[in-house]
Amino acid sequence: MVRRVSLLVVFLLHALLFSSKVVFNDYNHTGIISSTRKMFSFEVSSAIEPFESSVETVYTPPNVRGITLDLPESTAIVLKNGITIGTVIGDIRVPTDILDELLSCTDCTFVYDSFPVDIFSPKKIVVKGPITRKKLEFYLSLFYDSFEVPGKIEGTIDVTPRPPVVKLFKIFHPFIGTLVLLKVTDDSTFTVSWNGKHGGLVFHTVEATKIIVEVRDSLGNTIELSLTTSSASYKVKTFQSFLELGETLLLPSYADWYDPATGRKLDTFTPVFPGVYHLIGCDRNGNFMRLKVLVKDTSPPVIVSPTTVKDASSFSVKIFCDGKEVEKIPNGRHIVFVEAVDNFGNVNSAFFVTNFPHVVRVSERPTLIYFGPKKRIKLGDISIKGNVVFGWTRNHYEVKIGEETFKLEK
Repeated sequence: MVRRVSLLVVFLLHALLFSSKVVFNDYNHTGIISSTRKMFSFEVSSAIEPFESSVETVYTPPNVRGITLDLPESTAIVLKNGITIGTVIGDIRVPTDILDELLSCTDCTFVYDSFPVDIFSPKKIVVKGPITRKKLEFYLSLFYDSFEVPGKIEGTIDVTPRPPVVKLFKIFHPFIGTLVLLKVTDDSTFTVSWNGKHGGLVFHTVEATKIIVEVRDSLGNTIELSLTTSSASYKVKTFQSFLELGETLLLPSYADWYDPATGRKLDTFTPVFPGVYHLIGCDRNGNFMRLKVLVKDTSPPVIVSPTTVKDASSFSVKIFCDGKEVEKIPNGRHIVFVEAVDNFGNVNSAFFVTNFPHVVRVSERPTLIYFGPKKRIKLGDISIKGNVVFGWTRNHYEVKIGEETFKLEK
């Protein structure tokens, strides 16, 4: 479909290499840029509700020919929710050097909220008003790389990281020896070492021995435990089986099988993490047997789409859009490379071509004046409705917005 229009401006801002958050604290009118932890003061022209938004466009004073318009003469950042950020105009007004820095980082996420917190050091955080735990953790993350918020928040608090809390359970069975189970109540990622060797939350031994357990969390804090295990009292016939994590083992029907940790009878066995499992069996003649199941995770994550990854264990994902690492795939046509790595080092990758909606292609780039959201926003003393444009274009150029083609004329 072809339409004729007499006024136009279309401009897409490209994200830079690194994204960051810019937080405006309504409690004390102090802002912070997360990437550099640079602090600054700001003013507001009217009451603003809490929000989180990204950049829609940058308003720059237009060079309009053939028409007289009373437009603001200062540059301003326009967010997708209609809020504007400038120096002498806009809803939020920041120092000139801060605006210049924000103009060079157009992939910023802007957050406006009240954080009634005074920060002196990790050992002295003063909470001066009602605040949720999630909001407090978010605000502290702007200042510290590692911290730990206590369960009860009241007045002055200490967020210095604490060692993980570990509960130990020891189970003895005469046929299989000692089974040791750990429960780590810390919320962060952790690693476990048994006698200096990396392992999971379960340890099994048929010998009487002293075991040293060390648990280290993602903040680098450790806790050490020690215990003595007992040896197996009887020898039984042992069978061995290998199983891939995420699969289910159908147990042989010639014996009744039991989970030695719980005593529960089993027909099938589905492990929840890699390691060595021992199941106890008893056949129809009263003979005991042990089934040793070695569970490994050798399967890489399954990448279904640029936004969907499946795996039996936890995994991390990196997304590269047109050769640059990003957290989110932007609108438009892009070559996307996805790399997923699970907890056990299995790697998978895939290429995709994305073509999300709102793709804008301009055959001849006109002078930018304004291309905003579908709502009214206020710039200085003038109120402009979204997608209203000012300015002239050259003769006979075409612009494609989504699936529609616009033919421009002077």
